Amino acid sequence: MIGIKRFPHYPKRVAAELLLDDYFVTCDEEKVPLIAIPNGAIFEASSTDPDTWRSHSVAFETYINNAHISGVGRVITATDPYVGVDLDDVLDPETGEVEGWAMQIIDELDSYSEISPSGTGVKIWIKNPGFIRSYKKARLEIYARSRYFTLTGQTFPGSRNTVEERATELGWIIERDFPQVENHDRGHRAHSRLKSSFDLDDLLDRAGVEKRLRDDTTSETKYEILCPWYREHTRSVETGTRVGRYEDGGLWFRCEHSHCAHRTWSDFKHWLKSIVYRGRPPRSKGKKP
Repeated sequence: MIGIKRFPHYPKRVAAELLLDDYFVTCDEEKVPLIAIPNGAIFEASSTDPDTWRSHSVAFETYINNAHISGVGRVITATDPYVGVDLDDVLDPETGEVEGWAMQIIDELDSYSEISPSGTGVKIWIKNPGFIRSYKKARLEIYARSRYFTLTGQTFPGSRNTVEERATELGWIIERDFPQVENHDRGHRAHSRLKSSFDLDDLLDRAGVEKRLRDDTTSETKYEILCPWYREHTRSVETGTRVGRYEDGGLWFRCEHSHCAHRTWSDFKHWLKSIVYRGRPPRSKGKKP
């Protein structure tokens, strides 16, 4: 079996709760799922057929004792509370840097995360009981059922070692990254509920942001605030930052300083929610734009 690619699997580093129950498969180097059979026999498994799943101990024994078995994976099912978020080709294995948009998701979910077998992706495990939808687009996939994730135990730096409940945070990501799917599938009523759930004044107050109301004929509400990143401005200038809501409900953020020229409402909302719900600013997101 010379040349067979083997994926890392360090069970002592995996979040302990993920190793429970009979939800495990093995896989070949193409990540085709296989039934875990300690003698090395090869029969294809299915992420929708529980009869082809085994315990972690059986899957691990199969992996350890058979060089043609490339990895160990856990199935995500509709009956357990787990959701898997797959970020593909976002990590530079030489520098460890993660693309900004992906680091934002990792930071928002703040749960057990590991580096994928390729070394260039990140897989995040969260809990969201009752969530059964899956979402897919280029380099970002969210699975709540009928899928398996290869477990490596190569924990992402700074990752928690526990799987956290992140229903609210997952909702933010779906709202932001899958807006057309969300609007089409759930209709106008659900879209309105998502928009109205974000109370700008309430979150500014809860985050301790001092604000001064300004007149603006193009906006329903407009505040002058201290930029969260003002210390990065040239000479730490504190003025020139505004946030507001248009009459149609749209929210915006602008900072006049060159260092913040790339920042949008999405960046400010991420910072704001991190303060309110985490009590701390977001962590670094890797390369600056």
